[in-house]
Amino acid sequence: MLWRILPHATACIASEKLFVLDVRQDRYFRVPTTSSADMLEWLNRNYAGTPPKAVVETLKRAKILREGDAEPTNALKDRVVAPAGLLQPGAHVPRSGLSFAVAVRVAATRLSLRMFSLSSILAARQTRTPLPMRGNAQAALAEVEAFERARRLVPIARNCLLDSLALDRWLERRGFGSQLVFGILPEPFGAHCWLQTPEAILNDSYDHVSSFTPILAI
Repeated sequence: MLWRILPHATACIASEKLFVLDVRQDRYFRVPTTSSADMLEWLNRNYAGTPPKAVVETLKRAKILREGDAEPTNALKDRVVAPAGLLQPGAHVPRSGLSFAVAVRVAATRLSLRMFSLSSILAARQTRTPLPMRGNAQAALAEVEAFERARRLVPIARNCLLDSLALDRWLERRGFGSQLVFGILPEPFGAHCWLQTPEAILNDSYDHVSSFTPILAI
């Protein structure tokens, strides 16, 4: 279960510890033990208007809540599940010029990450026209395979955020929708992101991503 407590911040519980992802600061924040009980109690209540003072003060100290921000809310909850179904790869069909096209997409994504904040990149993604995520899993997987084959030839270091955003844009231009999921490991802390649909994990394995607790899904 995750909560969107602010337009730019989501929270989740992982191994009984409370974490907040502040996209505006591109930062994961572990709520201190002294404050977590109050925040957990608030998150698990039915929406009741103004948040408790202790919650507001915790968010302010972490600079997650700033002057002019909307009031924090516990009303918007989501349950994100990694699909465990397995899809069989299709036959590989060579495509001329694919390596260059993928290299351009990865390089453009890396440049975007350097020039723009994560917050603005994700906001732009959310304004796109929604695309179907069901009923075309095998066709989407064929595009993922083609992308991944060409990606191995691109001399840019792999990174889960870079590659997920690049693949997401690649699929979007071919008419396939996907969900971008961010997850965390509580101890020792780790973070990861991947693409999935209700039918399949697109660029990772279930065994890997199932160890992460989702904290943001868009």
